[in-house]
Amino acid sequence: MGSTIAKPFHRRQWLSVQQAVSHLSAVAEEPLTSADLADLAQEHQLDLYWYRPGQKLAFLDRPGTGELTEPLRLCAENHSDWSAIVDILRHRPALPAYEQDTPLLEDADGNRLRITFDYRQRPEPFSSRWYPNLAELVVKRSDLDQLEQRLFSGQEQDSELETRLLLNVIWQLEQLALDGNHHSTSWLADQLARRSGSMDRTALERVLVAAEREGVRGTPH
Repeated sequence: MGSTIAKPFHRRQWLSVQQAVSHLSAVAEEPLTSADLADLAQEHQLDLYWYRPGQKLAFLDRPGTGELTEPLRLCAENHSDWSAIVDILRHRPALPAYEQDTPLLEDADGNRLRITFDYRQRPEPFSSRWYPNLAELVVKRSDLDQLEQRLFSGQEQDSELETRLLLNVIWQLEQLALDGNHHSTSWLADQLARRSGSMDRTALERVLVAAEREGVRGTPH
């Protein structure tokens, strides 16, 4: 895990919370925080993973223990567990009392696990060791890529739709203004520029011409 941190974003398999927030902020072109990531996780749009190298694990459905050598997915089925995990992103750490209160983990093969400690190394009740801290929560880069597509590709489509709709509306207004007066788009641009000194006449004419093209294209034949 440590060797991947220095790699560029597109080559990292796992990202820290801060790296994920920084990337989404760049894509959204507005500053985001880990609380925004928490909202996405709360809505089950993004999986969270726990990575604490060397942490001992116990299987739930069969005997045996293992060790945390790669991030494991935190399961969201238990509402109270998931809310506590999400609150860590909001800088409200969870302090459970017992080992049974630790969150449920799932590996790539679908095995369910919980963290465990040797008897002599068991943390005290309400110790932060029973839950991940902010630095131990990571996200999968491929999950973030999919989230980015869902969040922002729709916005681009909506923006294109709104632009076409606006141009069509402008064209319809052009028809109302010019109907029966035998004036040109150039004349209408002049009139609009005179009515508003803040509008550039050349830019106005470009908009009107674009609106006319869009309106003609959308007119049934």
